[in-house]
Amino acid sequence: MTNLEITSESRKGAWILHLKGVLDAYNHLLFRQSVDEHVKKGHNKLVVDFGELSYLGSSGLEVILAHVQKVRDSGGDIVLCGLSPKIYKVFDLLGLPSFFTITATVEEALACF
Repeated sequence: MTNLEITSESRKGAWILHLKGVLDAYNHLLFRQSVDEHVKKGHNKLVVDFGELSYLGSSGLEVILAHVQKVRDSGGDIVLCGLSPKIYKVFDLLGLPSFFTITATVEEALACF
């Protein structure tokens, strides 16, 4: 059993991946599979919604980093939204806020495309 739920929806020409629960070394493959499927289908405008995520481990972060350049090379991007202060701190400690567009809400993220 996993403690991560991923749902996706298409809005305004982008795909939103809603994460709920915990994203860690035990379930990051579920997240990787979800992102892989979207990238393989040519979805190059992705929003990752962290609004209901309580924990982000390094393996979850690696999934995003592993896909961002491929998505950008195809003319799209990965925009992050809904990061709690605790999850934002993970990105900040690694200097990643300058590498990603990070917004407060899904609507703000969609407006970035």
